[in-house]
Amino acid sequence: MYKIFKSILLSLSILIFFINHNVLAFHKEGKSETKIEIIEGIKKRDVQIKYCTSNVKKLIITEEIIDNNENKTTEEQLEEFNSDKPKTLVKKEYYEIKSYHSTKPKKFKGILFVNILKDLKVIDASTSFSKILNYYCVQSLQDDKSKKTYKLGEKIKKLHNELATDNGLKKASDPIGDEIFKTGAIKLDRDNLIYAKAQFIVDEEKKRKKAKEAKEKKEKNEQETKDFIAKIKPGLVDEINIKKAKFDKKLKDIDKKYRDLSIKIENFEKFFKTKIKETDKIFKFLNKNDQQIIDKARELDNAQGQFLNEIILDDVKKKFKKINLKEAKEYRNYRLLEILLRDIDKRSNKKKCFEEGQKARGCKPSFPDQWNRIKSDDLGSEALEKNIDSLNKDLDDSKQKIEDNIDTIILELTDLEKNLKDKTPWNLIIIGIVVLIIIIGVGAYVYLNNRRIQKLQEEADKKVGSLKSDFEGKLKDTSERIKSVGRAAARSGQTRTSQQDQVVEEKPQTQEEIIAAKYDELVSDYREALDDFAKVAKFKQKWNGLALSRKERQDGTKTILISSPRAFEKADIWCVTFSDKYFAFAGSTVRSNMATYMNLDFEKASREFKGVFSISTGTNYTCEPSVLRKGGAGFVVERAGKIVFPT
Repeated sequence: MYKIFKSILLSLSILIFFINHNVLAFHKEGKSETKIEIIEGIKKRDVQIKYCTSNVKKLIITEEIIDNNENKTTEEQLEEFNSDKPKTLVKKEYYEIKSYHSTKPKKFKGILFVNILKDLKVIDASTSFSKILNYYCVQSLQDDKSKKTYKLGEKIKKLHNELATDNGLKKASDPIGDEIFKTGAIKLDRDNLIYAKAQFIVDEEKKRKKAKEAKEKKEKNEQETKDFIAKIKPGLVDEINIKKAKFDKKLKDIDKKYRDLSIKIENFEKFFKTKIKETDKIFKFLNKNDQQIIDKARELDNAQGQFLNEIILDDVKKKFKKINLKEAKEYRNYRLLEILLRDIDKRSNKKKCFEEGQKARGCKPSFPDQWNRIKSDDLGSEALEKNIDSLNKDLDDSKQKIEDNIDTIILELTDLEKNLKDKTPWNLIIIGIVVLIIIIGVGAYVYLNNRRIQKLQEEADKKVGSLKSDFEGKLKDTSERIKSVGRAAARSGQTRTSQQDQVVEEKPQTQEEIIAAKYDELVSDYREALDDFAKVAKFKQKWNGLALSRKERQDGTKTILISSPRAFEKADIWCVTFSDKYFAFAGSTVRSNMATYMNLDFEKASREFKGVFSISTGTNYTCEPSVLRKGGAGFVVERAGKIVFPT
């Protein structure tokens, strides 16, 4: 009997538990959890009804009493925190609440979307309709609006069945099926319906809302960043590229200066050694019988030791060797520009990198700040350019000193030699007189001999005429031979007379023949001056020579030549004249410095003789003069000449 009673009692207890559980809770799922402090008057059942859950448990928690007095100083709070005094503890009671619903129900009519439950994989097509409604505590609004209860009673079950019918189901316990699961939409098209979402649904909605807001904020920030960078970056990159292009041009100019300097040194070395040979040749053929020439030769020797010393050439080569032509990346400021451009391209998604006064990873400081620091800096090639310019000046100075001293002394020596030769040569005069006497004697002999032959011829003709009649019949054959002889003799005498007349009598020349002969003489003297520097002064004096140079800025189509500041012997263009005619020849310095004029595809020759001489190549060096006319303060080129350089 006791066992039967015990069994009945146990069954009743279990039944009561399940009835109360179902009454107080719409569902048991969900990870939502909270706790509230137990104050007087709050019962566990009230909490279960308010939060629509049966999962409410009483907790006792020991806590430290903390004095939150706002008037305490920081030092006092810190001292209290570090104090070894025992803490004041107190026990507090709490209700732990799990799997609960929102405490703020809302009226609802329309379509209830349960996509969150789908996403969380809480439901599927086999989930019952009522279970889904339980997640939302769907029920009718109570008549007494001051009280809101969430008891799962028969009325609610009936309501759920009706709502199931509204959604095409027979009853609420039926699964929702594929169609409702697919759409995630449940019709709640009845008046006075309320619902309270399970807290995990509320938490998920808050989470999603927060995520959405964060995403929108991120997208907004990203777009703002893109817009800002798009506004700043192009102009910044353009400025840097312009600066880099200037550096590139500077490097190109330096490279050209370096190459030109190398060629200049090579030409200077040739010029230097040529001058040494020229000086040595002068010493070899000097007239050592004149004291003035000897003194000038000593002066030339001293000048050679000073201005044609091999130490000068060695020093030039040593300085050139020390000039280190660097690549672009070896210049710090050029390298900084390249790094900045690379970083800009790499960090184009960071707004702070493009904001002045900001810094970020990969751009400390920002790109505009980095640019402001270096945009006014030079390449850093000043020392290199200074060395190149300095060596260029040294070469020009050395060459000028050689020309001003060595060439001047050589010219003076040449004049002394010329003056020595121009002294009255009595021996030559005597020889000339003797030759003249011989010529006169020969002429007189020829003349007298011709007169004698002519007289003999006249006498022979008279004698033959007187004897003709007497011997006509007898000696006819002899007479014919005598006539033949007489006629032959007459012809011979006439021929000799005519030849003598041609020798004695000169036919007068035309003006054109005189000019042509004069021009041939001019060309011959020019060639001799080119071959022998000592004859340059004589050539200048004989033909009224002038030193000319091409006018730098030419107006119109005609080429203008003006007076050169250089001496005639050193001038590039020689102007000579006769019979009111002006001709321009290339000076002797052009032939002696052919390598310079022929360098870089005749660059120097083409530049300095443009419009004056055409430039070509051939077997030997020749110069065809150009024809000039006097015009204003200078000369106008009427017909260009021609210079042929040897290949």
